[in-house]
Amino acid sequence: MHRTKCTEMINGVLAPYFLKKLVADVGDQRFSLLLDESTDISVSKYLGVVIRYFSDTKQTVVSTFLGLVELEGGDARSIACAVVGFLVKCGLKKEKLLGIGTDNASVMTGVNNGVHKVLKEEYGLKDLVLIRCVCHSLQLAVSHASNDTIPRSVEYLVRETYNWFSVSPKRREAYKAIYETINCGEKPLQITKVCATRWLSIEPAVSRILDQWEELRLHFSVTKSSEHCYMAEVLYSMYSDPQNILYLTFLKSVLGEVQLAIKAFEGEQVDPLKLLESLVSLIKSVSSRVLNPLAKTDVLKGPIDGDISPKPYLGYLFESKAAELHLVPEHEINVRKRCVAFTISLTNELRVRLPDNIEALQYMSVFNVEETLKHNKSPGEIGKIAKLLGYSPADIDKIVQQWRAIHLSKWNETKNTMSFWSEIMKFRDAADINPFQELAMAAVSVLSLPHSNAEVERVFSQMSVVKSKLRNRMSLQTLNSILYIRYGLKLSGEACYEHQLPDNVLQLFGTSAAYSFKSAPSVAEPAIESLVQNDDEPLFL
Repeated sequence: MHRTKCTEMINGVLAPYFLKKLVADVGDQRFSLLLDESTDISVSKYLGVVIRYFSDTKQTVVSTFLGLVELEGGDARSIACAVVGFLVKCGLKKEKLLGIGTDNASVMTGVNNGVHKVLKEEYGLKDLVLIRCVCHSLQLAVSHASNDTIPRSVEYLVRETYNWFSVSPKRREAYKAIYETINCGEKPLQITKVCATRWLSIEPAVSRILDQWEELRLHFSVTKSSEHCYMAEVLYSMYSDPQNILYLTFLKSVLGEVQLAIKAFEGEQVDPLKLLESLVSLIKSVSSRVLNPLAKTDVLKGPIDGDISPKPYLGYLFESKAAELHLVPEHEINVRKRCVAFTISLTNELRVRLPDNIEALQYMSVFNVEETLKHNKSPGEIGKIAKLLGYSPADIDKIVQQWRAIHLSKWNETKNTMSFWSEIMKFRDAADINPFQELAMAAVSVLSLPHSNAEVERVFSQMSVVKSKLRNRMSLQTLNSILYIRYGLKLSGEACYEHQLPDNVLQLFGTSAAYSFKSAPSVAEPAIESLVQNDDEPLFL
């Protein structure tokens, strides 16, 4: 098939079909959006939009691609206008927008002139909920905690070790020979790269370096003499300093805990009601390294600086390595002070940066199966949540009454939260009426609130795969269309050769509607008609 005709078929038939399917699945339910900005290979600036909603067909909360929008400006009003305009073009009601998930950029979250503020005040979305990405918050907390506590030479050691091998096959082979000699022919694992804007990316690199510490020290010892290289001499002196290995051992333990929490929030299939537990556990676990066991401080509400243990236990890995190294007492005391300062700073940073996220996760935890089916639960909390979500007093009264009565019925799905509320959504009494309709809709709306921006980051990864260096002239319309098809097939759980297109869509192939997407709505078939603008413009401009 001719390439131009194939592109027009993708843009004119398949992409509108999958988008219409998505919009129909969203229906009249409330939804949330995940927003982030990025640039493609041609340095065009796009706003990535991911929609999160309760799917009637899947009977669970799903997050999927909604579109890439080209931005004319990077200010809050331009982004807010682009979001609202795009929702209208897609056929979604902006009034049904419950919340937005963003990174911590000021243009998105600014209290005076951020996108969230503009959407609330200038577009009438007064009950819009803002969720800051937990993963970004954790990253910023770790980065700020390390600024004045951990020596900059530690990050320098990790970064320059990667740089040493990254551009020289000869150095890799020399190190491989040393490693195989010491380890009976076993091949070394590659040192990973540290991202300049992601301080947490140091954790996997630290683990690799610690596992190969002696081999790397020997390599730089040999190389500084054979190559007469100053950098090799610097790295050898750093690998010979036992303080550095103690710092890295401490960071491996602490950052490993943070990484586990991030992976929980980045997961596609996670129980949102368990995320609050993961977040609270992280803060308490980090603080327990230095906190006095007898202290009554609530680490979620106040600073811990005044309740530090006189002899903090910094973890088994750190303490065992400190005992093994036999550092000069002054050096060990200095390392301990810095590690304690880092832990205190990290705990306080986590506490300050995550209150909004903890509140949002607390909303979700109220709809836990065990909490919902309690006999003595308090109706005040559910009423407060319903009010924050913008429900009318009459609807709030219904939700509270349904909340108080829901445990009186017998339910089958009591082990999984989403399965439980899915059962309630489908429930009908003898009069074929759902007596818990308002409560179930409120529950799935809250569970649809985003908890991280991981999904929109995955969209940008797919964007880079589709619009590569070899296809750098691809238009935004074609890029959007290909992504609609990819995510539409993923949402249906089918491969491209398994998906069955409806007859009315198949009939469009070879017609003017397929190869001229700017045709008038009256000419287009029903499958495409609702996705074409009345002003004869294509959907994806």
